Amino acid sequence: MRAAIILALASSLAYAQPAPQKVDAKTRAKAAAMYEKGSVHYEAGRFSEAIPLFKEAYELVHDPVYLFNLAQSYRKVLDCVNATDYYGRFLNEAGTDADAKQRERVQGWIHELAPCVEDRKRDADAAKAAQERAEAAEKARLAAEAERRRREGPKYQTIDRGKPFRITGYIAAGVGAVGMGFGLAYTLKSNRLQDELATTCMNGCDWTDPQNRQKDTDGKHANTLATVGWVTGGVLFAGGVTLYIIGRMKIEHVEVQPVEGGATVSTRLSF
Repeated sequence: MRAAIILALASSLAYAQPAPQKVDAKTRAKAAAMYEKGSVHYEAGRFSEAIPLFKEAYELVHDPVYLFNLAQSYRKVLDCVNATDYYGRFLNEAGTDADAKQRERVQGWIHELAPCVEDRKRDADAAKAAQERAEAAEKARLAAEAERRRREGPKYQTIDRGKPFRITGYIAAGVGAVGMGFGLAYTLKSNRLQDELATTCMNGCDWTDPQNRQKDTDGKHANTLATVGWVTGGVLFAGGVTLYIIGRMKIEHVEVQPVEGGATVSTRLSF
C-alpha cells in the first residue's frame, strides 16, 4: 500500500498511515482494488479515468490518501476548484498524520491554484449575474405582456363543431317538408275524390259504372300516398330539427380573460 501511495503522489512525499478505521476486511479490500486501478490510470496519464475510482475508494474507506490522489488528479486535468477543495479536505482529515513538509507542499499547491480559483469564481459570479439579468428581463417581459393583455381586455373566439349537424339537419328538414307537402297534396286529392264520389252517390251508387270505381280506387291510393308522405316527411322534418338543435349546441363561444400569470378561459354554448 505504501508503494502505491508514493506512486499516486507523484513526488517524494511520504506520511504515516492514519489509524485503522472500523471497516471490514472485504470493504477495505474492495477499496484497495479501486485505488490500485485508479493508480494505474493515474500513472498512464489518464487522470479523468482515475478520478471516479479514487472517489469510489474513498466512499468505501475514508482514507485521506484517496483525497490527496483526487486533488492531484483534478490538478492534472486543470480543474483548480475541485483540486483546491480536495487538498483542503486532505489537510483537514490527515491532521497530524501529515508532516510539516507534506503540509507545506500541499499548501503551496493551494496557493498556486488560488488565482485560477478566483478566476473561476469570477466566471461563476458573472454567469450567475447574467442568468439573474436574463430572468429579470424575462419577468419584465411577461409582466409587460400581461399588462398589454389586461388593457386589451378579454378576447372572444367561436368554435363551431356543430356545422355538419346543422347542414344535415337542413337537408333532412327540407326533405321532410317536401314529404309533408307531398302528403298534403295527396290528402287534398283524396278528399276531392271522396267529395265527388259522395256527391255522385248521394242517391245511390252504381258500382258497375267504371268512373265510380276508378274514383274510389284513386281516392284510396291517394289516401295511402298521403299517409306515407305525412309520416315520412314528419319523421325527416323532426329529425332535421333535432340535428339542427344539436348543431347549435355545439357552437362554443370562448372568452379568454387575461389575469396575472396567465389567463382564464370561460366557455358558453349557443342554443
